[in-house]
Formats: sequence, structure tokens, C-alpha cells
Amino acid sequence: MMEKPDTRRKITFYLNPESSPAERYVCDEIDRMPQGERGRVWRAAMLAGFALRKQDVRLPQLLAELLTQDTTFDEMILVMQAVFPEEMKNFGNRRPLPAPEVTPVKDSDNTVQQPVNDEARTNALAMFGNQRSPDKGRT
Repeated sequence: MMEKPDTRRKITFYLNPESSPAERYVCDEIDRMPQGERGRVWRAAMLAGFALRKQDVRLPQLLAELLTQDTTFDEMILVMQAVFPEEMKNFGNRRPLPAPEVTPVKDSDNTVQQPVNDEARTNALAMFGNQRSPDKGRT
């Protein structure tokens, strides 16, 4: 019986806190984060960047360049309005709800299990209005 090839990807890159305010901010956040949470956060950040890139290839880079300790939600919205002027007209004055505190769930062998949570997806869709039908959305 043939073994299935390992299709996973290992992603490695360096952050230099002296090269930009964004990299300094990320390094500081990583230092404050519990060691066991870092890999999950890095993975989520990369996937979120690709979700933004799927909408417009410029978006992750624009938001990354904007990132500092003092970046505001309104500044991020200004970038989004510049990239998506028509779509952002419908955004209005909505603001995201504060993120709930998530407690990791440990399995019997003391490994952290990631809960399957469609609630997070539902909340994200509700937060951004989910005003267009799936067939009319961006790809």
C-alpha cells in the first residue's frame, strides 16, 4: 500500500523589528502572546492576509504598511474605502463587536483542540453585512 504524500507546507520567514513599525508591532505582540498560541495566530494571520488578497491583491500590503501600535479602525476603513469605494458606501458607521475571550480546550492527552466554530464565520458575515449574494461576491 502506497503512503499518501505529505502535502503540508512549512512557511518560514523573518521579521525584523528594526525595519518597520509594522514588524516592530508584530514582534511586540508575539512577545506578549503565550508560546502555545503563536502558531495558531500566525496561521490565522497568514490565511486572513490571503482572504484580503483574494478580494484585491493590493489590500494585504496596504494594511501591512499601515500597521503600527497606534493604527485605528478608522484608518483601516479609509484604506478599504480607497480600494473599494462603491462597496464601502454600504458599510456606514458599523463597528465590529469586541472579540470574546477564547479559552483553549484541552484533550485528555493535554493537547489543545481547536473547536470547530461556525459561529465565528456567522458573526464575521453579520459584522460585514453579508449584503451580497454568494454568486455576486468577489472571487
